[in-house]
Amino acid sequence: MTKTSATMMMTMMTTTSKAARRAACSGTLALVALFGVGGIVAAAVSPSAAFAQGKKEPTVRTVTGTVEDKSGKPIDNAVVYIKDTKTLSVKSYLTNDQGEFHFTQLSMSSDYDVWAELNGKRSKTHSISMFNSKTTLTYTLKVED
Repeated sequence: MTKTSATMMMTMMTTTSKAARRAACSGTLALVALFGVGGIVAAAVSPSAAFAQGKKEPTVRTVTGTVEDKSGKPIDNAVVYIKDTKTLSVKSYLTNDQGEFHFTQLSMSSDYDVWAELNGKRSKTHSISMFNSKTTLTYTLKVED
């Protein structure tokens, strides 16, 4: 390699590095130049993909809430059900004296249905999609006549 081509490569590396840093900071695609034995190879890299590699996605979620009658009064000892629509498994929870319930360690990769029952009466069913990225969801379930 001649001195002139080495100088040109160093100039290109410096320019590309500055351009890549500017592009990454502005949120656009960054061009990363890789210098090999045979020449230059360019690859497009998304800055968000580069930075997201170190960040783990959550794997579990929590569903909490209260069960109320039609007037808004909390209902204790109501049965709250949560059904995994993928496996069809159902978990249940008895509400406390404030009408509260909670389910923990629910998979983020499953869809769920949650509802409450008391004395043969049932609330509306709320569906939770696996595409909902929230790790904590809170519902008010109204058991009406």
